[in-house]
Amino acid sequence: MMRGRSSRTIACLSALALAILVLSSCALLQPNRAPTAAFTAIPDEGYESLDVVFDASAAIDPDGDALTYAWTFGDGTTGTGVQATHTYANAGAYDVVLRVTDPEGLDDAAIATVEVLEVPEGSILRRYAWTWDGAGQRLDALLPWSLYQTYRGQLRIPFIDNYDYGAFVDDPRDDPTLEDLADALAALSGSGDLAFAENALAFVQEAIAYEADPPAIEWPLYPLETLVDGTGDCEDTAILYVSLLKARGVSCRLAFVDTDGDGSPDHVLALVAVGRSFVQGSGMTVFELDGTRYAVAETSSGSIDLGVDPWDLEIEDLIDLWPYD
Repeated sequence: MMRGRSSRTIACLSALALAILVLSSCALLQPNRAPTAAFTAIPDEGYESLDVVFDASAAIDPDGDALTYAWTFGDGTTGTGVQATHTYANAGAYDVVLRVTDPEGLDDAAIATVEVLEVPEGSILRRYAWTWDGAGQRLDALLPWSLYQTYRGQLRIPFIDNYDYGAFVDDPRDDPTLEDLADALAALSGSGDLAFAENALAFVQEAIAYEADPPAIEWPLYPLETLVDGTGDCEDTAILYVSLLKARGVSCRLAFVDTDGDGSPDHVLALVAVGRSFVQGSGMTVFELDGTRYAVAETSSGSIDLGVDPWDLEIEDLIDLWPYD
């Protein structure tokens, strides 16, 4: 009886081994399949000189083989690797080709066009980068050079020992530029005024470097000046931020405030209208003015969220307000 079972067991194992051998042979006989090329170009349009990041992570090989990647950038240069970065110095339309090849020489190609635009005469290009909502943001802006020069030559007139900062927001000459920039920021922000206000605040905080005026000199900048220079102090960044909100019709206030409790204003920031659903946490300040709630917006320090108040302000600390509804 034992010998019979052993024979049957051996027979079963032999059959199983034969089946595995047959299946393995079939697998070995399966023909190699060609890969599929695919890639992204970010950005695929912009002004000269344009840095573009190419990513071929979406290319696949159905057999799981390692691929080689060969790039032709369309301007006479080439590259390799699953990712590549290339700078286009001159305007034009460039056909970019990615060719992927498997170990047995089967290949596939994908093509896309990168459009590099010429900076129009009379404009100056500024590139801004910042982080909002955990993601990197990027924006190119064309700014009118002649208007910038006009602003640079304009004297600043004091207003009772202090500047009328609201006049720098109200000046209409750079309104079209600010409206275009605000619309571009809104497109990056998704839907809703609050998202736009938060993203615009991060833009002003991070894309504009803080630079104080020289000692004993007060020289506020018009928004266009701040955008071209890429620098500014508290009043410059607050003026720019409020101007962007105004361009999109977001209710706000430009505020000259007292941060040290001596009764005299010493700092400029913004107040942004928020709804009842705005969550006010620890270290945040929201004022109710004329029946509307306004969150503090500190523009001259990076990575301070809307509503966060580093000064612990009280309503009596709001010395001068310029409303924009």
